[in-house]
Amino acid sequence: MPDKRSGPAEQPPSTTGGKVRLEKDVAARPKALGRRRLAAVLTATVLALVALVTLLVTGGSEQGSARSGTDADVPAEPGAEKSTADPTSGPPHVSVPEFSSAAARDVAFLGDVGQFSTWPDATEYGAMSSDGGGYDLSDFRKAVLGDARAVCEALTGGADMNDVPDLVGLPLPDPIDQAAFIVEAVTFYCPDRIGAVTDGVYSMPVPTKQDEDCPAVSTLKTTATIERPDADDDPTSATYTVKVRNTSPYDVRVQLQQRWFADGKAPGWELSPEWEPKWEFFGETGEDQFFTIEAGGTSTYEGEQNGIYHWSRTEVRVAPKEFVFLGCGYRPGPGAAPNP
Repeated sequence: MPDKRSGPAEQPPSTTGGKVRLEKDVAARPKALGRRRLAAVLTATVLALVALVTLLVTGGSEQGSARSGTDADVPAEPGAEKSTADPTSGPPHVSVPEFSSAAARDVAFLGDVGQFSTWPDATEYGAMSSDGGGYDLSDFRKAVLGDARAVCEALTGGADMNDVPDLVGLPLPDPIDQAAFIVEAVTFYCPDRIGAVTDGVYSMPVPTKQDEDCPAVSTLKTTATIERPDADDDPTSATYTVKVRNTSPYDVRVQLQQRWFADGKAPGWELSPEWEPKWEFFGETGEDQFFTIEAGGTSTYEGEQNGIYHWSRTEVRVAPKEFVFLGCGYRPGPGAAPNP
């Protein structure tokens, strides 16, 4: 991924370039495990999707009274009645995830929905798209939590299932995509509506305590090094390498920041004594500034910094709050594969 430079305020635009490659650590979790994990999530919702897609396409559903509301954005505690029956017998069950806090619920929901949010027409979810996008990951977070809240509010207000996508304004044009998001939102935030949403296909909510194992940003190890030019080369040009290793057991979508330091100047250009390097976006304007690193994998970027100053070093970090670990914190339900 190309990058955008930060430098002294007096610095004119610089010419940069670079390339990205992804390396897979030999101890990393195989891709097959990630696919099995995603399959578990899909298995937990497939029956609901069949029922809900039918409702969205053909119309007609039963409405019931429901509860919706949040601690901040969305309901914090499920309203489903606990059952002592064997969840694998009787009517199809749905896991009602239980968390210690609303914040833990939100993080797990983001990690779950993030696995499905690569739909190319989902412009408001562009930061999660494999095609890139101009939104920060914090914008993605705000958008999906807002949409989850709106889904529950619409259902509580007695909205017909056919009308929910338009009422909420889901940026997902395909009925299957709409159904996937609605089922996930109801499962996490208003599970008392699951029977109505699936036209009775799921009629046994099963409260399931979650692991709350979403990693911290400290599991992303970032290093940045520069190579000083030879005496005969341009001293204001430097090549550099940035590596970001994901030591967690989950894939991550991340945005970086970078800043540059200079220990000298070109003739005729003064370096302001009060100037301090500032964190800027990592990546050129208009380029994809987000990338995905697999569990246990390493992303390597090699670039070049040009300008008028004698660059001494560069630093790179994960932009504050601009990361989402995919698939963490949520176990789809009884009988599903446990988290690794």
